[in-house]
Amino acid sequence: MLENSDGNSVLQKLLELIVGLRMSKGSSPLSTESNGPPERTLPSGRVANFSGKEVGMSPSPMADDSGSLNDDLVSVYSSANRTEKFLFSSGRLSIDSTSVRRSIDSSSVWGKQGRLYAPGSEIHSGSMEFSPLGNNSIYELVMNTRRKNWLRHPTTDEIPPVVLSKVQIPESWRESTSAYVDEIKNSYETFERTNNLETIKGLGRLQLDEIGRDEEFPGQQNNSENEQFISQGNKGALDTVPNLYFDENFKLDDSRTFKEVIDDIDLQLDHLYSESSTDRESFYQEIEERLSSYLDCIETLLVTEISKSSNSFFFALEDVEKIESKAANAVEKLGKLSQKLKEAGKEQVQGRITILKKLIKRKNVEKLEQGLLQAKLVLQLVENCKSLYNEKEFEDCLDMIGHVNNMLKGDDDNDTYVQELTRKWPYKLSDLASAAAFESTNNYLTNVLIEIGGSYSVDLSDILLNDIRSTYSPESEIQNTGLKDISSNPWKKDTEKDATLTQNIKPLIVNLIRCEELASSFGLYNERFIAELKGIIKDFLPKSQETDGNAADKSTDSKAAGSGSKLSRLLRDMTPSEFQQMLKTVFVREVEAFRRLSRHQKILLDVGLGAITAKQGSSDTNLDNAVQLDINPAFHEGIRTVQLRMGKIIAVRRDLSCKLRYDHFLELCSICFWFDRECESITGEFLTKYLRDVMTMQIKNYIASLNSKNLQTIRHGIDEEKWTPFIVDSDLQRDVNDIVACAHMSPSRWLSFMDLTAKLPEEAETENPSGTPKGHKKSVVVNDKTFVASNALLTTIEILKGILVLTVNFPTQFLSITEKMCYDLIMYFNGRAMASVCGPEGTPSTKNGKNLSILGESLDCLAEFAVIVQSIYQRLGSGSKDFEPLSPGTYSKLLQTFQTSSDKLYQAHAPPPPV
Repeated sequence: MLENSDGNSVLQKLLELIVGLRMSKGSSPLSTESNGPPERTLPSGRVANFSGKEVGMSPSPMADDSGSLNDDLVSVYSSANRTEKFLFSSGRLSIDSTSVRRSIDSSSVWGKQGRLYAPGSEIHSGSMEFSPLGNNSIYELVMNTRRKNWLRHPTTDEIPPVVLSKVQIPESWRESTSAYVDEIKNSYETFERTNNLETIKGLGRLQLDEIGRDEEFPGQQNNSENEQFISQGNKGALDTVPNLYFDENFKLDDSRTFKEVIDDIDLQLDHLYSESSTDRESFYQEIEERLSSYLDCIETLLVTEISKSSNSFFFALEDVEKIESKAANAVEKLGKLSQKLKEAGKEQVQGRITILKKLIKRKNVEKLEQGLLQAKLVLQLVENCKSLYNEKEFEDCLDMIGHVNNMLKGDDDNDTYVQELTRKWPYKLSDLASAAAFESTNNYLTNVLIEIGGSYSVDLSDILLNDIRSTYSPESEIQNTGLKDISSNPWKKDTEKDATLTQNIKPLIVNLIRCEELASSFGLYNERFIAELKGIIKDFLPKSQETDGNAADKSTDSKAAGSGSKLSRLLRDMTPSEFQQMLKTVFVREVEAFRRLSRHQKILLDVGLGAITAKQGSSDTNLDNAVQLDINPAFHEGIRTVQLRMGKIIAVRRDLSCKLRYDHFLELCSICFWFDRECESITGEFLTKYLRDVMTMQIKNYIASLNSKNLQTIRHGIDEEKWTPFIVDSDLQRDVNDIVACAHMSPSRWLSFMDLTAKLPEEAETENPSGTPKGHKKSVVVNDKTFVASNALLTTIEILKGILVLTVNFPTQFLSITEKMCYDLIMYFNGRAMASVCGPEGTPSTKNGKNLSILGESLDCLAEFAVIVQSIYQRLGSGSKDFEPLSPGTYSKLLQTFQTSSDKLYQAHAPPPPV
C-alpha cells in the first residue's frame, strides 16, 4: 500500500518535494529568510506577492543597479516557472531541477547574515568574470562558474552542532515499564491473533469442513459451488484494477504513466500557491482510496489462492500427529516385549545355553585328545624319515616327508596313507604346522629335503656331464682329421641319444621338484659345465716336465692364460706346429661340448616344465619361475669365458706368430676364425668380439712385421746379386701363372690355405698337380712375355706371391695395407737395384761383372707385375664398399719410374761381360 507510518500518501510527499524544489529555484538571491510566499519587485519599486497585494519596500542600497537586478530576477523567475511547467508536464525530475544551490555559501556574494558586500567590492553588478550576464545570472547557476566544488558536505557554520542533554533515567523506570506493558497487552494479543493470512481483511479462520476431502465430507459439491462463486467474485473484483498496474514496464516516474495513475483527478497544479489546502487534501485522499481498493482486491485474491493449497498441508499435519502417536505406542509395546523376552531367557534359554557350553567343552576336550594323538603320530613318522634317510632310501624318505607335512598341516584329502592312519578318528585333523613345539621338526624336514635335493642335483650334473664327455672325439683323431671334416659334416640330432638322456634324468627332475630344489640343481649344473669348459683348456695346455700332474692340476686355477709367467714361458716354448695343434684340439673339444650343451638346454627345459605341469596341487613351484630352468644364459657365459681365455693364450705368442710363414699364419687364422664362426652358429648370437679383436690385432702386427722382413730380404738379395741368369723351376712358374690369373679370379690353390685340410705341410709342398706348365730354364713367362730371370727377381716374385695370397684370404679391411705393401715392394726393388749398379755420378756401369741386360729384364718383368697387381686390386675393390684401390695415376708414376730406369740402362750401352 502507498502509505507511510503517518498515514500521508507517498504521492503527497512527492508533490511537496516538487513544490519545495520549485520555490527554492524561484527565490531571489536578494531576499532574506522569510516565512511568507515568494515575492517579486514591481517596476515602481514595490514588492508584490502572488496574491496581488502590494507591500512597501525601502530603497535598495544599490539603486543604481536596480535595473539590472530586476532583469536578473525576472529571468530567474521566468526560468523557475518554466521549470515548474516542465516538471508537472513530464512527471520526472530533471538534474537541473534537483540541483539546488545552497542558500548559505561561503563563496557567495552574501555574508553569513545574508547582507550584501560593501560598495566597491571586487564582485559587482555586471562583472564579466563569472558570467557574461552579470552576477547571479542563470548562466552562472547553470554552468557553475563561481564554485566548482559546491557539491560538498555541510560545515559546522552551516549546520551548527546540536548539544544533546544527558538522559536521566528515573528510578521508577521498572514500574513505568511494567505499567506500559500491562497497558498494551490486550492490543498486542489482538495483533498476534490477527497478524496471519487467515485473518487479513477479516476473512477469518478457514474451516476444514468447508474445504474437506471428498470421501469424508459429502457436501463437497456445495463447497465447490461456493468456491466457484467466490472465485468469480474475486475475478470480477480483479477486473476493476486497470491493466496499467500489471504491465512489466510500469514506472511511476514516467510522465505518461503518472497521468494515467491520477486519471481524472484535478490536483490543481496551477493553484499550488493558493491557501486552499483542503481541496488538495481531498484529492490526495481520493487517490489513496482508489489505490487502496486496488491493493485490497489483490490481497483478497492472494489469500483465497493460498487457502486453496493450504488444505493439504493441514491434513498432512494431522497425519503426522497420528503417525507419531502410533509410533509411540509401538515403542511402548516393544519395550514390554523385550522385558518379557529377558524374563523368558533367564528361565528357559539360559539353562539350555549352559548345556550347550558343556557339550562344546566336551567336544573340545575330545579334539585336544585327538590333537595329542596326531602330534605323537607326527613324531613317529619323523623317526621313520630319519631311518630311511640314513639307509639312503631317498625316494621313500621323500614320500614319508610328504606324509609328515600333510599330518602337520591337517590335510589328508589327497594322502591315502594318512587317511588310513586316521580313519577311526572322529574329527578333522588340526593344523599343527604353526605350533612352536614342531619348529625343530620343520627345520629337520627342511634340512633333509635340502640334503636329498643336493644329492639328486649332483647325480643330475654327473649324468649330463658324462653325456657331454661321451661326444668328445679322440685326440689322435683330431690330429689326423682336419677341422674342415668336422665343420663340413652337418651336425645332426641324435634322437636315440636324446631319448636315452631324457629317460635317465626325468626321475631325478621329478624328485628334485618334490625337494623344491630343481632351480638350484640347474644352477649347480651351470657352474659345473662352465668348469668343464674351462677344464678342456687346462687339459691341453703345456705342462712342465718337472711338475707332477697333481701339482699341475692344483695350480691351474691360479694360472690364467697369459697371467702366469711359467705358463707363458711354456706357451712360448712350443713350436708353431705344436701350438696350432693344441688350438685345434681345444677348439674341436669346445665346439663338441657347445653342440651337446645346446641340446641339453632344450631337453632340460622340456622335461622340467613337463614335470612341473604334471605335478597336481603343487603350490610351492610355479610356472612363472620357469625362466630359472633355462641354462642358456650360463651357456653363453661359458662361451664368452672360453673365447676370452683362448684369446689371451693366442696373445702370448703374438711376437712369435709374426715370424711365421704366410701359409702357417693363415692356418693359425683359419683355426681361430673357424672356432668363432662355430660359436656364432651354435648360439645364433654374436656374444663377444674379443677373440676377433685379438686376431685383428695379430694380423696387423703380422703385416707390419712381414713388410719390414720383405724389404730386408730384397735389400740383401740385390746386394748379393751378380745379375746373372738363374734357373726357374716349375713351381715358381706356376706361382707366376697364379699371379697372372688372380687379375681375373682368385686361384683355388691360394684359397685352400684357409680350407682347414688335414694334409701335412710336407705333403702340400711336395704336391705337384698335373697340367702345370713347365717354364723356360732361365726365364720367366708373364702374359706371353719372356724375361730372363735373376735370383733377386725370383725372390721378389715369391714375396709378391705371399702378399697376394694373404690379400685374397684376409678380411677386406686389410686390402689397402697389402696393396701398399706390393706397391712399395716393387718401387723399392727398382730403387735398390739401380743404386746397386750406378756409380757416384749416377750412371749405370758393368763393374764387378754385373750384367745390366739381366737387370733390365728384371725391371721389365716387375713392371709387368705392377700392371697385374693394379688389376688384382681393382677387381677386389669393385666387390667391396670398404676398400678404395690406389689411383691409376699412382701406378702410372710407378711405371714411369721403371721406364726411366730402363732408359738409363739402355743409354749405358754396356756390352755383356764375357762368359
